[in-house]
Amino acid sequence: MQHYDKIIQILKSGIGLDASTIGERTVEKILTQRMMICKIDSIDDYYQLLCRDPNEVNELLEFAVIPETWFFRDTRPFDVMFRQMQSALIKNRQRQFNILSIPCSTGEEPFSIAMHLIDNGLPEQCFNIDAVDISSRALDYAARGTYGRNSFRGNGYQPYQHKYFHPQGELFKLDEQIHKKVNFSRLNILHGDQHRLEKYDFILCRNLLIYFDVATKYTAFINLAKLLKKTGLLFIGHSEFGAVPRDIFKNTGSDYAFALCQYSHPDVTAAPQQKPASKKPLLKTVQRASFEQHIHATEKETGDTKNNDTDKLLQQAEDLANSAQYAQAEEICQQLIREDASQVKAFYLLGLIASGKQDSEAAESMFRKTIFLEPRHYEALSHLSLLLEKKGDPKNAELFRQRASRTRSMNKQT
Repeated sequence: MQHYDKIIQILKSGIGLDASTIGERTVEKILTQRMMICKIDSIDDYYQLLCRDPNEVNELLEFAVIPETWFFRDTRPFDVMFRQMQSALIKNRQRQFNILSIPCSTGEEPFSIAMHLIDNGLPEQCFNIDAVDISSRALDYAARGTYGRNSFRGNGYQPYQHKYFHPQGELFKLDEQIHKKVNFSRLNILHGDQHRLEKYDFILCRNLLIYFDVATKYTAFINLAKLLKKTGLLFIGHSEFGAVPRDIFKNTGSDYAFALCQYSHPDVTAAPQQKPASKKPLLKTVQRASFEQHIHATEKETGDTKNNDTDKLLQQAEDLANSAQYAQAEEICQQLIREDASQVKAFYLLGLIASGKQDSEAAESMFRKTIFLEPRHYEALSHLSLLLEKKGDPKNAELFRQRASRTRSMNKQT
């Protein structure tokens, strides 16, 4: 077990992966696959191999990278970028924009951006797209520009598939006009890049931070801030908003694009300073802690007064959600999560809100976080079962349905 923990630390130091975010079974599956390939039966022997063979460390890290992406997965940030670029070009036709996709995985996101912007009439020469990832294998795949049917899912890709791809048997080859617009390279966001400081007008970093622990998220946000121009926008995933360090970034109000911008002159190299307690009405009574406070939030005693405030805020959020005022309800939940990352009710309510907005991906993420914090949360288990059923995953849907049934029985007994 000691060597297993050391391997977990190798994953964290190599790619920032917090093993608890993907679950023990997934970690065991990754290790089992590598051990079978290496013809090793003992976890201790495999650890010894990692200690003496850097190539095997790289192979393990490659196996641990999760390349889940497809074309036009979510175009809402693309629309925000297009509108801002179009407005700026009216004032200055020579304006150049730099866009970063991180992690780019196998390339579907950055290529989608290029197709979207060009198809909406933006001149090719007015923007550049850099695409970076920690996985060399994923980058090699992306550079080939050839994709199978698994890369074409959901809605929105059909017009682009016929226009910008050429069939090659069961595969689709990307048109050279789009392919040449994206520059691929390797980058670990936890290490940063001194050659790209304040380079980008737009950065898309979606669904990466969910695999990091709190301290690692902070490092990633600092390095993203260094890459972003002072006037730039950072797009993150819906489920990552609760981890945003408010001393560096603030919400732009683009609720459905999840866009962040920096404060006017952020000192991203200094530790965030504690802010004075607010004297505003109830919505603001729970102080927005600095990121350092957030790291230690679960270690502090909250006291009866704060518990009462939390209950009132949760009720207020629930009332807002019931009246379809989702943005305000989400803000309260995210504020509570920033104060205490173990807020089960806030995560569950965010799942309900996402379901109400027909955002099944975000809903699934929030319900999973709820269950992680409270494994016997019957309602979250039930909702997740239904989401997986609609998603076309009957096997896992049945597993969660059974867990919900067992939970209901146990709850009745207690």
